[in-house]
Amino acid sequence: MENDSLNKVNGTNSKKHMSKDELSEYIISAYDSGETMMDIAETVGRSKIYVSKIIHQVYDDEEIKVRQYNKLRGKNKLDFSKYKSTSGIYRVSFVENKRNGNDYWSYQYYENGKLRRIVSVNLYKLKVIVLDKGLDWIEFTDEARDLVLKYRETYDESSLERQNKTGFFRVTKRKTKTKQGFTWAYSFKENNQLNFVSSVNISALKAKVLARGWKWMELTDEAKRLVEENSKKTSRQELGLLE
Repeated sequence: MENDSLNKVNGTNSKKHMSKDELSEYIISAYDSGETMMDIAETVGRSKIYVSKIIHQVYDDEEIKVRQYNKLRGKNKLDFSKYKSTSGIYRVSFVENKRNGNDYWSYQYYENGKLRRIVSVNLYKLKVIVLDKGLDWIEFTDEARDLVLKYRETYDESSLERQNKTGFFRVTKRKTKTKQGFTWAYSFKENNQLNFVSSVNISALKAKVLARGWKWMELTDEAKRLVEENSKKTSRQELGLLE
């Protein structure tokens, strides 16, 4: 069965459009992006207990406690980051590389208790990668926003090829109980809202993404070939059904 998206913005009702596996997949994605169990429950039209059971299938009690604690102190952390920030951007700092002169921008965050870093010489590219991972990107000042836009002028979209293992922008493979063992999932966070859609068929996923007006990019020749072959296979199957 094809999977449809759950999008709070357009008011889609998950109970009408999503399978049980798809609903579980969305709940985990939303939780990973920072949404609370209560917010997720409201979005999917299910009880908090139902959402909690799904999340507990993936994370143990200790991990969930740490996440809840971090969310509760999130506002204070944000206020402190704004005060401390030298770049005018949440979690971002400019690093001078005195050894070889290759300075870069660094975004630091914690994941499962471990410090992680995302770096790039292009500030706008850093923003794209951060948002693609579903992390928060906040520009505190007008000067910071202007600087990001300035870097956008020299941003090379093809450089994203090295950042995505699937060969598709914003697309990941997720293990499911489908015949092929996984689904293709397209997701990104915008205005603190998780946008998500998935399908067992990569060409069908592309159609869903474009239908919603979202950006679709095939970053490698292999990715382009896969979409083309998948599309032809689907067409042949449809013709077989019509004969």
